[in-house]
Amino acid sequence: MISRRRFLQSSASLALLPLVPGVVRSADTVVRTRPSWQTFCTGPLYEPFVNAIGAMRANRGTTTPANWGYWVDVHVNFCPHHSPYFLAWHRGLLYRFEENLRAVSGIPDMVLPYWDYYSHPQIPPEFLDTSSPLWRKERTGADVTEALSLDPFADDVINFQRGSGNAFESKLETAPHNPVHNLIGGAMGDVAISPRDPLFWVHHANIDRLWLAWFEAGNGRHMPRAYQNYWDGSFQYGDAVDQVPRVWARNPSRYMFYVYENESMPTALPPSEPPPSTSTATASATTLSSFRSPGTAPLRPATVQSTPLGVSQSLVLDEHSITVDVALTTQDAGQVRSLLLQPKTVQADASADPLRLVLDGVQLTALGARGGYFYKVFVNLPRQAGVNQPERSYLLGMLGSFEIGVAQMQAAMQGKGMQGMKGMPAATGKPVRFVFPLSEALRDVWPTDLDTLSISFVRANGRSKPNKGHTIHIKSLSVEAGN
Repeated sequence: MISRRRFLQSSASLALLPLVPGVVRSADTVVRTRPSWQTFCTGPLYEPFVNAIGAMRANRGTTTPANWGYWVDVHVNFCPHHSPYFLAWHRGLLYRFEENLRAVSGIPDMVLPYWDYYSHPQIPPEFLDTSSPLWRKERTGADVTEALSLDPFADDVINFQRGSGNAFESKLETAPHNPVHNLIGGAMGDVAISPRDPLFWVHHANIDRLWLAWFEAGNGRHMPRAYQNYWDGSFQYGDAVDQVPRVWARNPSRYMFYVYENESMPTALPPSEPPPSTSTATASATTLSSFRSPGTAPLRPATVQSTPLGVSQSLVLDEHSITVDVALTTQDAGQVRSLLLQPKTVQADASADPLRLVLDGVQLTALGARGGYFYKVFVNLPRQAGVNQPERSYLLGMLGSFEIGVAQMQAAMQGKGMQGMKGMPAATGKPVRFVFPLSEALRDVWPTDLDTLSISFVRANGRSKPNKGHTIHIKSLSVEAGN
């Protein structure tokens, strides 16, 4: 719920005159409440909201904010994914988009609702109505349970900025942000066109809410000061919309005058359900995480390939979960132990980690570009049940259509900055590179047997029947040790 501190900050302790639900007014300010979708869709603003979305989608072109395509172009041309101020830039985007909704709807108190998928992980039914402007036909998933994580809200995640170790912004982007995009699929699974789907906006409103909830929880959680260079960059939203001052974007309670219906961090994950099929092949290959408590590690999928340390191996991912065993000689094992015994340091660049998983030439297939899935990448998952380690102890990161699109976007920016993103086509198809640091995860689980390092790709689906076939081609997979 909204904290007393937030209420006092927003209302400025003045006499308030409520005019409509969720809006409070004083002599010099209006504080609006962004409600959950479940509250919003039964209220008086729902129909005007849908009509405004419909009007924007019907208004072809990209030159004014009244065009739906304008906001798609803004996102691909300016958004900083996997980069500092990712959350703050999107906060400004929501703020300007919400202003535009008021203009298009003609309702000064129109607000942008949020989809709380930690409580309601299924796509709201209003977005599945084929006669509604909220519908998009190319979505491939309808449930985002497998995208959710409590890692960003752990007590030891007190730093905000990426590169600082245990950082909130990067953890929230890793999950739930990216996997929600992946599991919905279609436009949502492609970073270049994701705002085409109306779900993008209620998803990002929830991401913004989760950031506020994290900060409001206190207990040492903090962000960089407004003047620090972490916020350097462009808070632009196209030629037809004013920029947002960075001090606004990092502190909306003072400058943006909105609150959320609920500003509490999630404390539990929705229960995982058994898959529709219980055949041996399906259970062992595609749904290893379905028969476990939320947040606990799955078992290691059966090995499909082996490769020596430092030697590359091609790999094709499909509807199955798989493991690649990296064989270690006695000399290799000694080198790995020596690296893990080195003092722990925070690496801003994953490539600087002394022990790392490198995926080169990563490319989506046509089926993979449709989304509706992703892979959790783990190291040294347990082979047998009974190991009660949390999933985060083994987790290296996520790999899906959205992450690959972000990597393609970053490659386009090399040497060009944001200018490199302008005009970037959807699904460029260019192979990209991923580097996952291994040292921290291996220190957490500290393997007693170092004859192999096992890299597992555990498939997650959006509770729909998975499409069978190749999704991701990896030209070169290798584990590298040393500088």
